[in-house]
Amino acid sequence: MISLRQDVNDYLTTSPPQKQVSELKDIINALVNIDEEVSEKERLIMGELDGLLSEYISQESNAARYHVIVAPQNERQIQVVTTSLPELTRYQVGEGFAYNNGPFYSKEYADIISDGYRSLNLFSIVTLTLPTEINSINSEDDSTINNE
Repeated sequence: MISLRQDVNDYLTTSPPQKQVSELKDIINALVNIDEEVSEKERLIMGELDGLLSEYISQESNAARYHVIVAPQNERQIQVVTTSLPELTRYQVGEGFAYNNGPFYSKEYADIISDGYRSLNLFSIVTLTLPTEINSINSEDDSTINNE
């Protein structure tokens, strides 16, 4: 599911025509429903892909986007995050820092991503909003963030 979502996201970064994306969305829906049964995995990935594709088609940001926040609790966990989880973006919170992965369009999908981090013994939560500090960090040069 993660690689399928990444493939769709990579496709959208090529700036395809909205009509083509709309047709892709219809094809995916048809394929999922072709056997007239929607499995739990199909329902889960469709919730995520539908949000991703719909936001691209409408060219408007979907307000309901979920974020997975990882907060390392010790130096070993910080090392795991910085060396093994490049998809996470570091940002300042209060007196420390946390890492963000997202946005996601389906809470169920975000929960699965969060569970993956928990399986690595990392503290992880799903949230609908982020602290305001992330806005100031995201506006900085990406190389500064990646080197911290």
